[in-house]
Amino acid sequence: MIRREQAERTRELLLDAAAEEFWLHGLGGTRIQDVLDRTQMTKGGLYHHFTNKQEMAEALVAQEAERWPALILDVVETGLRGLPALEAFFRAVAVRLDDDVRARAVLRITDELDAPGENSANSAFMLWHDFVILGLQQGIADGEVPDSIAIREVAATVVECVYGVCVSSAPMSQPSDAPTRLDRLWTVLGPGLRSATG
Repeated sequence: MIRREQAERTRELLLDAAAEEFWLHGLGGTRIQDVLDRTQMTKGGLYHHFTNKQEMAEALVAQEAERWPALILDVVETGLRGLPALEAFFRAVAVRLDDDVRARAVLRITDELDAPGENSANSAFMLWHDFVILGLQQGIADGEVPDSIAIREVAATVVECVYGVCVSSAPMSQPSDAPTRLDRLWTVLGPGLRSATG
């Protein structure tokens, strides 16, 4: 039992170190030695758990894929609908990305991973996109959003904007200031999505 717990701690330490490196340098720019330097482990210790950095990235992606639906469920359970639900969800996303380097790393390396599917890094964006569509549909039904919008295109644009705001910090922002940047974005997006009568 103790051995298994120690092995799990070692694996988590490796994933934390890999996430830090992936966030800073991307998948392509990260070297196994950088991860080892952060953990002060030997290659043997690493290779007991992972054979390469791709496997570490895939393990991080699998863990993160389980976490995004919970954020959506949290918002749904509040009873919020439409644009307020979207704002609450993306605020929770920004806080999560601000607090968790693993989440940031997975989003950063999304373009470098080539494993589509339900546990892929792209699954977060698919979930976000589907939730935005639902929120827009609710907003239309509630008279909050005009029914003339191109829902899929707007949903894709909102997701792309939120991704950019949360993952890429502007020169005038603190590196870990995603919630503030998201608030600024929403002050522009929110009114733009509302109908003239909403």
